[in-house]
Amino acid sequence: MKFNDLAQQALQRADELATCTETPGILKRTFLSDPMKKTHELVRSWMQNAGMQVRVDALGNIVGRLQGKGPKAFLTGSHLDTVPDAGKYDGMLGVLIGIAAAEAIGTQNLNFHFDTIGFSDEEGVRYKMPYLGSLAISGLFKEEFLSRVDDKGITMADAIKNFGLNPADYKSAAYNFAEVKGFAEVHIEQGPVLEAQKLALGAVTGLVGQSRIKLYFRGLAGHAGTTPMPGRLDAFAALSELAVFVEKYGLSIPHLVATIGMAQVRPGGANVIPGEVYFSLDIRHGDQPVLDQATEVILAEAEHIAKRRGIKMAIETKESQAVVKCDEHLVNKMAQAMEKHGHQHFHLASGAGHDTAILSKVTPTAMLFIRSPGGISHNPIETVNVEDVAAAIEVFVSFLRSV
Repeated sequence: MKFNDLAQQALQRADELATCTETPGILKRTFLSDPMKKTHELVRSWMQNAGMQVRVDALGNIVGRLQGKGPKAFLTGSHLDTVPDAGKYDGMLGVLIGIAAAEAIGTQNLNFHFDTIGFSDEEGVRYKMPYLGSLAISGLFKEEFLSRVDDKGITMADAIKNFGLNPADYKSAAYNFAEVKGFAEVHIEQGPVLEAQKLALGAVTGLVGQSRIKLYFRGLAGHAGTTPMPGRLDAFAALSELAVFVEKYGLSIPHLVATIGMAQVRPGGANVIPGEVYFSLDIRHGDQPVLDQATEVILAEAEHIAKRRGIKMAIETKESQAVVKCDEHLVNKMAQAMEKHGHQHFHLASGAGHDTAILSKVTPTAMLFIRSPGGISHNPIETVNVEDVAAAIEVFVSFLRSV
């Protein structure tokens, strides 16, 4: 098949996967939920049609292998789970392009086995923990994760059993990375950079680091009509002040992004002064020292606002993901493949997290970004251009033949 035909086929398959959802009318597919079973049926059939041997590991990752000359393997893949009310291409397109690449390569054996992985979880929606699939593949999954409970009270261990797998076998999902040459993920950009540059593709140099914090401002609830303005201990007013600071500070540091994405005001009455607000901070930058300093500055300002207003600040959770650097050799190989097919040698960093962040801990990695029209993702109107997808398949196949 020609690359344009493979791209058309991949987009049609994305449409089919979008019908596998937990919630009618929107796309929502979480870790080992019932719709993932139908997803696996479809992906398995497409992998087999591309000449791949297919297996599902103990954490529900589906793996298709195109046999090569061996003994080592090169890996690609992305995630098959989604955020609630998702678009059709975040994650899934990377799996479908891996299958398309296998179909394009066919019997023209590579000097290694080629594995395409559909990771069972990257978004972390069901168990409030991302990267479950790639953690297992990387040998970094911990037994304690199995006791986590979803919103319905189902433990992760039971979810795995309900999917027909054995949670006690989680270690068997890990690759022996002495037998792996590397990992490259193809993904939509989920941002506006490539479109602004009028480019279809970009070679990713790394992933920004992230600080993810959930915390409280706690003041005192009171009657909105009878409590005078002076002396109020309004938790939401404190958050509003912090939000203004976060925006101004984020604008003052090049390439820093800082977001208060979630806020729950309590008790939540229209005529009640907010006594508590529970909220999140998401801070990202591609330079680790800058990220660390920004996190310290913003938390210090939150503490200062609370102290000045006479309320309390409490941190519930504080998680971090370090800046990830892709492998320079593989990044250059990806850029060379782009140039070979007439695409500008363009590098960019990813502002989002990807399974590459986990695989980078255990093997050399690279990423290829595909233009996102409008820069829109995590949204039902997320889209791609078929010509860009065809270009990505062509470049990716050349990349594989060069590594």
